[in-house]
Amino acid sequence: MTVYAYLGDFTLGQSNAMSGPKSDSQTWGNTIHEHKVVRGKPVPQYAGEELDKRTLEFFFDESFCDPQTEYARLKAARSSGSVMPFTSGHGDYDGTHYQITSISPVIEKTTSGGRIVRLSASIELLEVPSFALSLRSAVSAVATAASAIINPLTRKS
Repeated sequence: MTVYAYLGDFTLGQSNAMSGPKSDSQTWGNTIHEHKVVRGKPVPQYAGEELDKRTLEFFFDESFCDPQTEYARLKAARSSGSVMPFTSGHGDYDGTHYQITSISPVIEKTTSGGRIVRLSASIELLEVPSFALSLRSAVSAVATAASAIINPLTRKS
């Protein structure tokens, strides 16, 4: 059995804590503006593509990981706004990066003491286009420089 995919340093499938997804759905869309007219139906105008969305459902089980630890890693990736590349298990990479926008956990089984034995989760991913990645680092550099100008005690990098 091979690995299904990689999302940053998370492995989906065999050889890591995250099981292969129970489901993997994707949404691609276009933005269409509707211009109202006095008579008749509105006139549609294509305005470009929307960001791709992806939903992965999987589970953590104590038979192959510590569910609480792995869930904490996912929450940390969402909280930090980490942008992660998505690579198929075969090594195919189309340049797509995603951010975790939401996590929906379901505790399916616990011990009598309340320790999580099995946790399933669904994560929503939103595409981060490649031009936004370079823009993001430029904005960070400007913010650091501005902070150094305002506060001379801030070390310039």
